[in-house]
Amino acid sequence: MASKQIQEQIKKLPTHAGVYLFMDKNEEILYIGKAINIKKRIQSHFSSEKSSQRPISAKLYPQVKRIDCIETRDEKEALLLEQKLVKLYQPKYNIELKDDKSYARVAITQEAFPRVFITRQTKNVNAEFIGPFVESKELKLFLAKIRLLLPYRTCKNKFEKPCLDYHLGLCPAHGKISEKYPLLLQGARALIKLYNGESPLLECYDVSHTHGSNTSASMITFKGTRAYKAGYRLFNIRSKTNGDDPRALKETLERRLTHPEWQFPDLILIDGGRSQLSQLKHTPLPIIGVAKYNRESGRATLYSPYTNQAIELSSLPDSIIQTFLRMRDEAHRFAIKQQRKRQNKI
Repeated sequence: MASKQIQEQIKKLPTHAGVYLFMDKNEEILYIGKAINIKKRIQSHFSSEKSSQRPISAKLYPQVKRIDCIETRDEKEALLLEQKLVKLYQPKYNIELKDDKSYARVAITQEAFPRVFITRQTKNVNAEFIGPFVESKELKLFLAKIRLLLPYRTCKNKFEKPCLDYHLGLCPAHGKISEKYPLLLQGARALIKLYNGESPLLECYDVSHTHGSNTSASMITFKGTRAYKAGYRLFNIRSKTNGDDPRALKETLERRLTHPEWQFPDLILIDGGRSQLSQLKHTPLPIIGVAKYNRESGRATLYSPYTNQAIELSSLPDSIIQTFLRMRDEAHRFAIKQQRKRQNKI
């Protein structure tokens, strides 16, 4: 049970996400933690009988004389601040965080055909790390989903010895299709970074026309979850597509690739499914498509030109769902805007 002094402090704590600090009578930091709801989390520390019976808790709680906190925008920001403060102050009771193994990270190895896997160990591993991630179970589910669209290697098998996942279409680091592996890895990396709140460069395209004529295409750009208006472009389609959106998209991508001065994206998203992607499978940038398959429910499906698999957009984290839908809607809005401008000039 908390002392009256601590109970009074708990009453004044915020209910937002953030980091909290337990201090002793000498203002020494004993423990640093993070929470979605600071007040609720600290109440659980001192009110849970099971928690207070743990040996480490029995030693820690009686020493706590003051509770301080720092509010953050969300749990992700709280996690990063927690790690920063723990490394800085090295509190006695933050045993798990001291060795930097508490939170999961995605490792992408520095091999000819890099492996992708989840790890809590970052020392003595020659790899790029993305993270940390708060929920390792959700991370596993997320990686399993995106691997259906953008297969990547997880095995330690040599190139000449295909693994079981290779036969399931999930590990393209063996055999003839390995030439596309850098594209698959680049796309997977972009999605993992987006999930982690980083800012990969994303492009989205949409086609608009008037009864098959006056076709134009829009290119919009996002940095992470935010629109990057300086990267917006419009294309008046030169070839006679007669309402053939896949052909219009193919011309658009071909013309876009002739502009290396526009920074190439980490991942391309198009508004369309298999028919649109069929024209784009040789694009030298990773690409996926989002298409509605149920107009009544508004549910959308994600496809890629690299596999026969498809996944529901709703199966991905909410941050990615909302980003993809905003990108698709913005590309459509921008294409319609250009189409109306052309019609007004006629």
